Amino acid sequence: MTTSVISAFEDEVAGKVVRELLKAGLPERDVEVLEGDGDELVGEIVGRGFAEEDARGFAEEAAGGKRLVAARVPEGEVERAVAVMERHEAARGEGREGSGRGETVQEVEEELSVGKRKVASGGVRVTTRVSERPVQRTVTLREESVEAGRRRADRVLSPEEAEAAFEERTVEVLGTSEEAVVRKEARVVGEVSLGKQTTERKETVRDTVRRTEVEVEEVAPAASRKAR
Repeated sequence: MTTSVISAFEDEVAGKVVRELLKAGLPERDVEVLEGDGDELVGEIVGRGFAEEDARGFAEEAAGGKRLVAARVPEGEVERAVAVMERHEAARGEGREGSGRGETVQEVEEELSVGKRKVASGGVRVTTRVSERPVQRTVTLREESVEAGRRRADRVLSPEEAEAAFEERTVEVLGTSEEAVVRKEARVVGEVSLGKQTTERKETVRDTVRRTEVEVEEVAPAASRKAR
């Protein structure tokens, strides 16, 4: 939690206070000189945790020519920041009339966000295996056989035929036979197709979220302008 500390200074002193707060280790984004007129400035100070009465008192000082130095300070550094402001206030002899503190209380609320992720919901597994079955086919095969036969003959050869007939020679006649040759051809006889079909459904997600609620009540004003 941070505490807002505000004090009013003359223009030339305000710059010194800002530099000294930064030198004390406060981040530059947390130290500023408040600007604005009237209700705008009051709203800014109330937003820092001050009561509206205190905020209007600061706005009056700003309207009178003062510069409002504001700092958001971690809880453990509050006294150090206040000491810086008090030192410059004491130097101008005005005590703590123009300074004050405010605390910022945050309202926090959780928001429910629903996303999506993919999970396995079942499917189809296709496995192939090889099986064998006996088959038979009948085929007609032809077979040739060679036969030698003798028969009687009685005729006169011509001189040329006689000359050739007494030459030695060999005559061969080969018989043939057919045998079965097995050839296999693979054919597609069926197909199994795999695909996905997408459907949509609505699902209502119920949960709880947390929220901090800030209650504000009026308290009696104190002598000095400090935010409660």
